[in-house]
Amino acid sequence: MSRKLIQLVMIAALMAAPAFATTVMKMELQELVSKSDAIVQGTVESVDMRWENQSIYTYTSIRVDEGMKGGPRRTILLRHPGGKVGSLHLDVPGMPVFKPGDQVIVFARDRKDGTFDLVGLGQGKYDIVNSFAITNSAGVRMLDPQTGQFSEAGPVDRKPLDSFKAQIRGLLK
Repeated sequence: MSRKLIQLVMIAALMAAPAFATTVMKMELQELVSKSDAIVQGTVESVDMRWENQSIYTYTSIRVDEGMKGGPRRTILLRHPGGKVGSLHLDVPGMPVFKPGDQVIVFARDRKDGTFDLVGLGQGKYDIVNSFAITNSAGVRMLDPQTGQFSEAGPVDRKPLDSFKAQIRGLLK
């Protein structure tokens, strides 16, 4: 009898547990540009995951090939939550994954400690593939500030690289 009661309590507890998801404000390109301290095109040189302050953080070093906003720099170091250290794994929905060798454009906010945050989580990273700039915020709950509506799957945005960079430069004027 008590075994059945324990099973029912466990099932009820699991059903009552909240579902965790990341909700972000949908950002148009103009807002990404205005909220960024640095916008760079570059190559991911390294991805290092560390245990800090009782959590896991990923440090992504990007060699800057072209700076579009912010002071001149050779590299930019992104710091974002999540990653894997030993057998511990912390997944942060909406945080993009970087791999050494990736060609990217990133929109970043200066943390004033030598590192940068991505602006808008996955919205702040565009992969460069075959002369296109591509971002993918799938799996993130997006709130459209204009309509107040949520969308469960973020958009995949694909633009020709040269026109995308021209758009960014036009917004910086």
